[in-house]
Order: sequence, then structure tokens, then C-alpha cells
Amino acid sequence: MNIETSVAVQIVGGALVAGFIQGISGFAFGLIATSIWAWTIEPQLVVPTVIFGSLLGQLISISSVRKDIRAARAGPFLIGGMLGVPVGAALLPMLNANVFRLGLGSVLIAYCSVVLLGARLPRITRIGRGGDLLVGWIAGLMGGASALSGPPMTLWCAMRGWTKDEQRATYQSFFVGTQILTIVIYVATGVINPHSVQLFWLVGPPIVLASWVGSRWYKGLSDAKFTRYLFLILLLSGLTLVSTSLPRLLMAATAA
Repeated sequence: MNIETSVAVQIVGGALVAGFIQGISGFAFGLIATSIWAWTIEPQLVVPTVIFGSLLGQLISISSVRKDIRAARAGPFLIGGMLGVPVGAALLPMLNANVFRLGLGSVLIAYCSVVLLGARLPRITRIGRGGDLLVGWIAGLMGGASALSGPPMTLWCAMRGWTKDEQRATYQSFFVGTQILTIVIYVATGVINPHSVQLFWLVGPPIVLASWVGSRWYKGLSDAKFTRYLFLILLLSGLTLVSTSLPRLLMAATAA
């Protein structure tokens, strides 16, 4: 596969932006990268490249919170996620991706706008590991069906009353585990092919650099600033989902 210079620049640029944002927040690589790469990379290559890039960025940036990784805290999420990913992958052919993204994006915009305007974030302290397992399952299902496991995990961890490092260590552990499982499934089913690997080599170095720089910036954030950045990024994610899905639904309705 030959990649034109202008296309390669856009791909690398998307990798830098998405990698940097993931380095700061610990998530959102897929939403940012997909919104940029979808214009230049065919869909069959976007998905595995996004999963690879997100996993690579997670492995680089998770070092900033490695001391706060706890198996007891992350375990229920991972168990739920491992059960949810195959279900989501099986549901993928039956879902209308644009309707799903529009609905999720609208909820994110409404909820994050309320929080950013000053509403107090609810604290969930009485729901134990059963609730964490259920959220992990929902996030895994959404990840398998649409590569959008980030919002439920990050929102739930933010409401658990944990510090920014505890939140990030928990949801990044979840993302690493479920994305490794997804990569294995993609290799086994042939989704990852020589063309995918060529793109991996192109996006890998900028993702490593940008994720490392973003994770250094993260260390200087207070808990309050981290929470605000987290919801700003979630709001941006919601706007991205709506802006990319709504035109496609309108086009489909007009064509019908």
C-alpha cells in the first residue's frame, strides 16, 4: 500500500493529537483519531489502527500512575470487560452505528455541560464490586460493538470518589486488558493484515512521543484540574460523535 505524502502527514498529525490527549487524560484516543483518520483511511483499516494506537499510547502513559494500580480495584472492571467485549463484537453487525453514536454523544454533551457549569458530581460509595463489574461489562460491550468503551469507565471512576491517579490507574488497566483481547481477536480473524501493519509503523513513533509528553503534563495537574479536563474531553468526545453521525443520518434519511 503506497501512502501519499499529504495523506501520511494527516495520519501522523492525527496520531500526534490523539496521542497527546490520551497522554493527558488516559483515554479518548479512538474518538480523536477516528474523527481525523476517517477522511483518509478506509474503514477496514481505521479500526485496527485505532485499537493499536490506543493500546500503544496506554502502555506508554500508564507508567505515570503505575504505583496506584491495584488488582483488587481494577479486577472487577476487567472481568466484566472481558465478558462484554465478545458480546459487543457479536452485536456489531446488528447495530446502527450512527444512531448509537448520536445517542451517546447527546448524553455526553448534556451531562458534561451540566457538570462543567458547576453542578456537583455525584459520589458513588455504597455500590461495591458488583457495580464495578457491571460497568466494566457495559464498557466492554460498547468497546466490542463500537470502540467506545471510554465514556462509561471514565464517568464511573470519576464518581467513585477516587483521586485522579486512582481513577486513571483503574480505567487505564481496564483499557490495556480489553484492547489486548481485541488485538488477539483481530489477529485471529484476519482483521489485522499487512496493510494494517504498515500503518502501525507509520503511527507508532508519533504516538509514543505524544503520549509521553501528555503524561508528563498530567503529573502537574491537581485533582480538581484533572476532573475539569476530563469532562472537557468527554464534552469534546460528545460533540465529535454528534457532528460525525448526524450528517450521515440526515443523508441516509434524504436518500430514503
